[in-house]
Amino acid sequence: MIKKNWPIVTEIPVLWGDMDDFGHVNNIVYLKWCETSRIELFLKIWGINKEDIQLHINSRDKGPILANFNMNYKIALKYPDTVIIKSRISKIGNTSFGISHELFSKNNGDNVVGNADSVVVLVDYSSGEKIIINTETRKKLKSFY
Repeated sequence: MIKKNWPIVTEIPVLWGDMDDFGHVNNIVYLKWCETSRIELFLKIWGINKEDIQLHINSRDKGPILANFNMNYKIALKYPDTVIIKSRISKIGNTSFGISHELFSKNNGDNVVGNADSVVVLVDYSSGEKIIINTETRKKLKSFY
């Protein structure tokens, strides 16, 4: 078995308000957890401090846009718990790249509670046109593969 590199590990507490009327975490919350981890990945790839993210967003005319997201739910989570999201770049194309996530929880040990894959496209925000991934960006992405 090939061991995957998971360069981003994000821990998030499960909140009481994350649960639905069925007594487990609502399915949409898993997507939010993956979003949080995806943003952590972006910050690391492009070397941005959390404190500077809004300034960076306002000064950029090019960047990533989520094009697709697929989630597989394995184990229902409940409060109290802590979810652990592992994230990495899974593939690199001409104008897009893939991100994989594996979700675990402290209450479930080594059991995968969910996994997800997404596609992110680099775009020019003003024109909406796709941007070719250049050599420098490709190198940055590969370091999180």
